[in-house]
Amino acid sequence: MLNEKTLQALSFCVKIEVTEIEKEEANKKRHAIKHFTDQPVDPKDVRTAIEIATLAPSAHNSQPWKFVVVRQKNAELAKLAYGANYDQVMEAPVTIALFTDTDLQKRARKIARVGGVKNFTDEQLQYFMQNLPAEFARYDAQQTSDYLALNAGLVAMNLVLALTDQGIGTNIILGFDKSKINEVLDIEERFRPEVLITVGYAAEKVEPSYRLPVDEIIDKR
Repeated sequence: MLNEKTLQALSFCVKIEVTEIEKEEANKKRHAIKHFTDQPVDPKDVRTAIEIATLAPSAHNSQPWKFVVVRQKNAELAKLAYGANYDQVMEAPVTIALFTDTDLQKRARKIARVGGVKNFTDEQLQYFMQNLPAEFARYDAQQTSDYLALNAGLVAMNLVLALTDQGIGTNIILGFDKSKINEVLDIEERFRPEVLITVGYAAEKVEPSYRLPVDEIIDKR
């Protein structure tokens, strides 16, 4: 008979295997949805997806992202989208505008302030309040931009997969007027717009896009 520790270990392994299968399935189901039905998207489902998205890897655990869930201002936001992106935003029940915080020093201190002593040791609090802001102060504009882009990409992909797992379609849009979006959505200028993610239920079945064979994109040295 298996002892309790062995059973726990086997259970843990099964959970890992199931999780990996679920991730693979979510990736296979994810497509760029460009036409949506008028079925509303439950705010709770969006909130859950964002919560899951924030589990994405984050350099220094700085979590420099801001999600703006747009419903009432979708028509105004659509006017900033280029070309066919206008129709996508207009048609989507929800658009999530993803921003990143350019004031990384302030972001680090916010993590310490919000997390507080309940979540951090004194050493960790010092890291976020002093050490990390000092490091961010040495970043030039390019380093900051690259840093924010990396974090934005990680959390955006997590968000899309979390929505896909709930049967909700998405499309990531880069083509929009970033110089006006902060004003339209009344967001502080310190937050940099990264992408728009249209969210809704697919109006039509989408076939998988062609992908290069994996051997075509791997080099060995």
